[in-house]
Amino acid sequence: MKKLVQSLLALTLAGTMGSAFATGPGDLGNLTGKTFNIGNSFSAGDLISDVYTFDILPLSATAGTAVTIDLDIPLLAGQEFAIADFMIAFEDSQNNVITFNNTLLNNALSISADLAAGAGYRFVVTGNVIGTLGGSYGGALAAVAVPVPETETYGMMLAGLGLVGFMVLRRRGA
Repeated sequence: MKKLVQSLLALTLAGTMGSAFATGPGDLGNLTGKTFNIGNSFSAGDLISDVYTFDILPLSATAGTAVTIDLDIPLLAGQEFAIADFMIAFEDSQNNVITFNNTLLNNALSISADLAAGAGYRFVVTGNVIGTLGGSYGGALAAVAVPVPETETYGMMLAGLGLVGFMVLRRRGA
């Protein structure tokens, strides 16, 4: 059984990796049903302000992650690769923050939100490069459509509840 679970997880991971797109900051188009590998590298002293713009059609559960690596080579003075004040955020088309995270956990940040259908959403990555040789980040941005029941489904549910209520009344009367 353990081998079966491991095989299924490996196939799932391989399928996800095969359908991901690699990209830098810019317009991603409709994100729903897609995964983008994101990232960028910077020189020492740079300010990071990367924006990935995307659309959502239909309502989708959306998640974004970013990971940075702090690297210190003992033979060189200072920390060679590092980013300070690292933050990621989802913003709407008016640049209003929907959610953000600036608390690193094992050099990683992640956020998620259910985003309504719309255009011009933004995934924003910010920070200050403090490494003497620079800094970089990598991550992923993905959205999965959230199933919304159709009106026929609600009609069937109400009809079923009505029949159950009718049967209860009928048995009480007998």
